[in-house]
Amino acid sequence: MRCGILTRKKLRLAVLVSGGGTNLQAMIDRSGAGALKAEIVVVLSDRPDAFGLERASMANIPAFHVDYKSIPKLAAADLEKLDLPVDPADLDRRQKIVRNPDPVERRSRLARLVLAERELIRIIDSFQPDYICLAGFMRLVTPYFINHFNAGGLKILNIHPALLPSFPGQHGYEETLQYGCKWGGITVHFVDEGEDTGPIIAQTVYPIRPGDDIGKIRERGLLLEYELYSQVINWLAQGYVLLKSSPGGRTRVEITDPNYGAILAGWIEKATVGRDVSS
Repeated sequence: MRCGILTRKKLRLAVLVSGGGTNLQAMIDRSGAGALKAEIVVVLSDRPDAFGLERASMANIPAFHVDYKSIPKLAAADLEKLDLPVDPADLDRRQKIVRNPDPVERRSRLARLVLAERELIRIIDSFQPDYICLAGFMRLVTPYFINHFNAGGLKILNIHPALLPSFPGQHGYEETLQYGCKWGGITVHFVDEGEDTGPIIAQTVYPIRPGDDIGKIRERGLLLEYELYSQVINWLAQGYVLLKSSPGGRTRVEITDPNYGAILAGWIEKATVGRDVSS
């Protein structure tokens, strides 16, 4: 199945952030310069002070905060009274992200996430985006959110600062360095119900040199993040992302861009010519 929108119109993106929004800014800049075949139609954050919201406002992009922290902890009796769009027990059976051994605590957390996600969905749907881009969004997303947008195909993207399936979770840069890897990497993948387990769309790598600290490899990696995320969006806009079923049943992604090899080689050259990609 070909994943993408074969049209001359730009893709419509909703971008979710939790912090500074540097990937968001890279998308804004590339879109403004005509280098990104997409427009950002809305930005959302779980934090009211996220600088990504200010970046959006400065670019005249609608920006919204959905307050996760205002949703109280829920007891078992509270769950039964809530008018949730999904059944907490059924959601708990399907989900793979909340691992608390106490089922009441686990379902309470899931219910709180769903209450916030219901508001996210309401806002996002009003802008009718083609894709949802997680760009440093530090909240777990439940199957309720994922299935809402993936009902007609894979529509949620995430960028991860490691070469998945290694080092999933929030600390990809740190764990890559601590493990002693000689190469770090960046992954853009579709989002499924696991933690960073969705089909990998594209990856790129950078060297870790003797004496590098976390600040240096993060700086080096971030510059590749900006290029990789935008390139993936362009591939989707051009219809160059092909989904295939592997013999084991897992969905695999093939990039059909005739310039794919040259693009990969360009990234590797930038990272390996003996200088930082920032120079």
